[in-house]
Amino acid sequence: MKKILFSVLLLSFQLCVSAQEPSNLFHEDDHDEGLFLGGAFTYWNNNNTKASTFQMFPEMGWRFNHTWAAGLMLGFGVESERDEGIKQTTRVYKVSPFLRYYYMHRGPFNLYLDGGVGFNHANPKYPNAGNKRNGYEIGVRPGVCVDLAKGFCLCMRMGFAGYRNNYFVGEEAELGNDGFGIRFAPEELMIGLELEF
Repeated sequence: MKKILFSVLLLSFQLCVSAQEPSNLFHEDDHDEGLFLGGAFTYWNNNNTKASTFQMFPEMGWRFNHTWAAGLMLGFGVESERDEGIKQTTRVYKVSPFLRYYYMHRGPFNLYLDGGVGFNHANPKYPNAGNKRNGYEIGVRPGVCVDLAKGFCLCMRMGFAGYRNNYFVGEEAELGNDGFGIRFAPEELMIGLELEF
């Protein structure tokens, strides 16, 4: 998975660098001031462990020009698993305001950095109702948007660099919770769609 992700990133970078001039269909003017709406969602059901995960991450923001934007991502998730025959459900909530800097526009490719903070809260239901958790992160997420049509993009966030305190991501709770550094892991990848108005 890491080799595939690295290959896709390398190919995207190579296409961006080798492009001599932007495509006639996509111009920097397409990303001027305006509202954008988007988000991502995931669903996974593991038949062996009887565990399932559903996560939804809607986002909205405002582009100030073709270089700067600001937005807010919200998150909601439900994780369900069976432990010794007892069903355990955890609801996860997330709020992440961000400032976005587009540092490259080449044809349909737009590379950016999202800098901001994130807060999350997990609320387990019976029998672990007492294990509520809160966490936060401060850092930068690199990303790329690919213009599929005017005002419609495929967007990917591909990692995290910064600091986390009790912040939980993905299935392996002990990874990426506390500390600082650079992290490119499958749990950090988010793929979604974005509409620009």
